[in-house]
Amino acid sequence: MSEEKTKTPGMPADPKAAAKLLMQLRGQKKFAGLLGIARKAGKVTAGTNLVTDAIRAGSPRTCPFAVFLASDASENTRKRVTNCCSYYEIPLHETTMTTDMMGSAIGKSGAISCVGITDKGLADALTNLL
Repeated sequence: MSEEKTKTPGMPADPKAAAKLLMQLRGQKKFAGLLGIARKAGKVTAGTNLVTDAIRAGSPRTCPFAVFLASDASENTRKRVTNCCSYYEIPLHETTMTTDMMGSAIGKSGAISCVGITDKGLADALTNLL
């Protein structure tokens, strides 16, 4: 009798592709955990309006060192955040997280499309995870 291989739904049949997918999921989990730590430390500005206002204000306490954008953010949000970050020379990074995942990572019940990190060390650590 031959053993049949069971295929997990959503998992690629190719072992290299499956390993790559698992590494990506682990990276997402680490990224979400570090976002939660940043939120508890009070170093997160969440939401498009709050992030763009903080960038425009330019005060050392509220201006983010890096901005992270959700993968499914709307075109309007993407344009507003991109224009603001490029004008004020703030690094902008697009994540693989959805708006719902980003919201739950920082403890919000709703969808969050962008997050600004106001601590240099946390911003660098999150950037390195991408």
